[in-house]
Amino acid sequence: MSEQIDSGQNLSLHTHPPDLLAEEIEEAIAAENYDAAVELFRRDLTSTWFALNPSRTLEIIQLLAVKASEPSPFTNAALKVFTDDVPGVIDSPTYLAGISLDDPHDMYVLSLIRMGDFRLKGRTRDALQQSLEMEKHVGKMQPLLDSRDGWSLNTSVQIGVSAMLAGDFTRALANFTRAQMHVPNPKYSFLIRDALAKSALIHACFGNATTARSLIQRSDRVPRTPSWVEAHIDTHRDFAEVLVTFDRYEEALEQLEAISLHDIGEMWPFYILAVHRVLEGGGYHDELEHRLEMFDSMPFPRIDGDGFAGSIIPLKRAMLAMKFGRGAEAQEFLERADQSLPYTQLFQAAAHIYAGRIQQAIHLVSRLRTATRGFRLMEVRRLSILAAAQYQSDEIQECIDTLKRAAELPRGLTPTEVQLFSPETREIAADKVPNWPVDNHHPSVSLTGLPEPGLALTDREVEIIEHLAKGRTRAQMADDMFISVNTLKTHLKSIYRKLNVSTATDAVLGAQRRGLL
Repeated sequence: MSEQIDSGQNLSLHTHPPDLLAEEIEEAIAAENYDAAVELFRRDLTSTWFALNPSRTLEIIQLLAVKASEPSPFTNAALKVFTDDVPGVIDSPTYLAGISLDDPHDMYVLSLIRMGDFRLKGRTRDALQQSLEMEKHVGKMQPLLDSRDGWSLNTSVQIGVSAMLAGDFTRALANFTRAQMHVPNPKYSFLIRDALAKSALIHACFGNATTARSLIQRSDRVPRTPSWVEAHIDTHRDFAEVLVTFDRYEEALEQLEAISLHDIGEMWPFYILAVHRVLEGGGYHDELEHRLEMFDSMPFPRIDGDGFAGSIIPLKRAMLAMKFGRGAEAQEFLERADQSLPYTQLFQAAAHIYAGRIQQAIHLVSRLRTATRGFRLMEVRRLSILAAAQYQSDEIQECIDTLKRAAELPRGLTPTEVQLFSPETREIAADKVPNWPVDNHHPSVSLTGLPEPGLALTDREVEIIEHLAKGRTRAQMADDMFISVNTLKTHLKSIYRKLNVSTATDAVLGAQRRGLL
């Protein structure tokens, strides 16, 4: 057994390949040398996590909490993270008492545990902040570390994973790229493979399919290790590959069904996105609605409105509700999502079109141009929404110009990307855009069932509908709005025409379906 150490000194001399570390811990447990096992945990908690699968780690931590003469404050804190549903309990004096707040090693491990605590509880933004704290502390430890050890490499990967769950995909890719630049070390090659597979997953979901395929190929060339995490990496790699290589939706669905749900782990939000894309593209709307309802009822680690993990299910349910004219329901789902995410704002822009708020849609997607830069699929979706809004507002030349920008993207539009455009704009593109791809006649998967151009309600008309919903009389409305009753009647006639109704009650119902109320 290696000699014990009291702090972060000479850390590079005491890091173990995860498989050998697992053997040492198991040997110490078998020999009932619990204090030695505690020391192995304390010295290299990161390698310990990758050495022992989570269920075995929990078993050992529970045992050490009872059997060790002086349980480590870190193992006690880790046990609390595993067994307590409330985040942040490890910051109580009980768990901080044995931790040196001036020791960068202790603070690094504490930040690592806090990050895991927040991720397990669905607090993705807090988890990302703790990941950044890890980076700060590992920077102070760096003079003590050999560049070939796994501390800084794992930090880059964990920041990337936390950023993915929080919806900061630019930060995620930047940190996964940093991980790939680390000095190669066979002991931790699974971390490089993890960075490549998760980068591929981001590009498969939001970016460039060609880049995703290249990253998958590179991940396949990385040597494998005995770590339990390899199976999870395989799963993430597999459903990224499904998204960028399938020819038929039925085939893709079969491949997704064959993936082990147990091994999806923290990447469950991206699996839901993959399932949605395949079922939506294949036209399996009833099955899609059923699965989204099921996902919404499952105890995933998420908090509504917190990052990508707290947004993906309501956003996909909102998209489906919009497609079938359930505007009010769609708006309720949208309100559950993280409003700061560009991905959420794209869906909000689409909702504006369905509700007839065309100029708001144009303004919002125009503002998102910088946010979607570098993420091809998000940019295609942004352009599809902008083109649809311009068509709705009868800005046909602007619509054609937007469609030309889409068609001029490197390597042109793929059939899957063409399906993101509304039926109306695809028809215009086929006629007016010379390099628009030959239409494969697969139905559009978004922006279908939009109101006819010219039928959007004005802000004044929406205000009148709100008064109607409150049951106010025409005289009361005219008085409140400082207009004559005759002017109000003119507005009502326009509202009824646009909503294709003949009564105030039906007008209110029509406005609700559009999501205006």
